[in-house]
Formats: sequence, structure tokens, C-alpha cells
Amino acid sequence: MLRAVGRFIWRFMIIFSFIVNIVLVIVLVALGILLFDIKNNIAEPLLTGLHATARGLDESTIDWTIPVRDTIPVRLNIPLEQNTTVVLTSDVGLNVTANIDLPGINAYGVAANVRLTLPQGLQLPVALDLDVPVDEEMDVALDVRAVIPLGETQLRDPIAALENTVGPLSALVWDLPSDFYDAGYRLNAALRGDTNDPSYDVDLLDEHRPVRGDFNGDGVEEVVYEEYDPWPGFSITAGLNYDLLNVAPPPEHVRLETGIVPPGGLPALDEQWRPDLYLGDISPWFVNEYAYAQLQAMGIPTYAYDGTMAGYYEEQQAMAASAQPSHETDNGGLGIVPTSP
Repeated sequence: MLRAVGRFIWRFMIIFSFIVNIVLVIVLVALGILLFDIKNNIAEPLLTGLHATARGLDESTIDWTIPVRDTIPVRLNIPLEQNTTVVLTSDVGLNVTANIDLPGINAYGVAANVRLTLPQGLQLPVALDLDVPVDEEMDVALDVRAVIPLGETQLRDPIAALENTVGPLSALVWDLPSDFYDAGYRLNAALRGDTNDPSYDVDLLDEHRPVRGDFNGDGVEEVVYEEYDPWPGFSITAGLNYDLLNVAPPPEHVRLETGIVPPGGLPALDEQWRPDLYLGDISPWFVNEYAYAQLQAMGIPTYAYDGTMAGYYEEQQAMAASAQPSHETDNGGLGIVPTSP
């Protein structure tokens, strides 16, 4: 009796173990298919798209023409002081009193009335010294074209922060196996000690990414590196036929590189993505703290670099509006009301 019970339990355990193993294999295969599907159809396209978007924003340029149509008052006195020649437009009669010498009759200083006529077209040299008042409304019609690379503005930093976050994840997910064959190929390469296989060393800074396929036409798939271009280009041109690219900006256009670095994503991936910021005991936090100290020592106002410029601008505009500046101008003014700096 006990032997029969033991034989039954033994057979049950074998069958149960076999069933459990089959279920586990099915679950693992289904889970692998699901993970590969998530990697190929969700994670990789999403992260690659975000990385491409960040790179595209950094490379984009605003190119827009702003029409200016307005009327401005011009009130000023123009000092006019110069020598010139005037032409008479009609005959000009002169009736003056003069003293005339008549040596023939021994008469000198004889008072006489002289009547002369200056003919039309006569040219007379004159010296002008006067103020010419101007009080007019001037029509302004300008088309101002602006070409602004976003990478040259403060938008560069938040765009770089986005790329620093999704870029390493995009490269890491790209390097993961895409299916069971790819996983087996990489495992086989690892067992063979093939250090050229991408499963050995994932370089997040490499501009080439691994792609698997039958590139030799021999029916055997292999992994090769292909150049990876996150952003292929733009559907609209920028800067075309713009002839001021070689003109330096005005001296009042003051810019300063602060030394502040944009934040990154996962520290472990960020260290591979930006290794120059993690040399020795250096970290992005340390670099930024040093930059803050340097800027304060230089007397640079914090609103110029800490993101509060918009609030400072609104504050200054509110102060200018409350001051209610006078629109009156003196005789030598241009009729332009100055604003607060």
C-alpha cells in the first residue's frame, strides 16, 4: 500500500514538474516576446524620437521677417550753417542811397539815390546760419528680417538638458537585443570572446550604432555599426539669401558664457555621456557651484543667468508704467520718449 502511494506521489511530482517547466518555458518565451515587442515598438521609437527632437531643437534656427508699419513724430531743430549759392527766380529791384565820387567835376561824396535791378537767374553767394524747425509725422515702413540660431540663445541649456536625459537612454535601449536571434548572436559572440561585438562595450558617445542584418548576402546575419544621425534635416530653410551673417552684432549686444552646465539624467549614464564632467572628484553640481561663485565675484546680476530674467523684465516694465514719463520734448529733442533701462 505504501509502495503504491509512494509510486503515485513520485509519478505526480514528475508530471507536475514537467507541467510547471512547460508553463515556465511558455511564460518566459511569451515574456521575452513581450519585452522584445516593447523594446522594438515602444521604448526604442519613443526614446529615439525624443533624442532626435532634442537634437533638432538645438540645431534649429528662427528665420522670420517682421513687418514694421508705424508713424512716429519727429520734432527737432536742425542747425543749418554753411556757404551756398542762390539763384534769383525773378528780377529784384534795389533803391538805395549812396555817396558817389565824381572826379571829373571835382565832386566827392555826392549823396545820390541809386536804382538797380538784379536780373532773373543771377547767382549770389550767401552764408546760411539759422535753425530749421521740424515738426512732422514720419511714416515708417520697414521689413526687419531676423535669423536667430536657437543654439546661440538661452534655449540651448534646456534643450541640452533634455538631450542629456534621453540621449543615453536612447543609445542604451538601441543596443539591447531586438529578438531571440539577436540575443543568441550576442551571447554566442560573448562566449567566443568577440570584443568587436556591441554587446561587449556600449559607447554612449559613439556617433555610430549597431544594426543587425545580412549585409554580405550570404544568408548569415551579422551586427555592424552604421552612422546615426538623430535629426535628418528641416522641411523649411533658414538663413537663405540673408546677407548680414558676416556682420558683427552691435556693441550693446553683450553675452557672457557663465560656465554653468545643463543637468543630466541618470548619474551612471550621464557619466558615460559627459565623461569630462566627472573627472576625479568633479561633478556637474561642483562645476555649477564654482560657476555661481565666479559670476558673483564678477558682479554679474543673478537675473542674467538664474532664469528670473522674465520676472525682472516685468518688474522694470511695471516701474516704468507707474512713473508715467512725460511725452513733452524740448526744441532739440527727437520726439522719442525714453524708457527705463
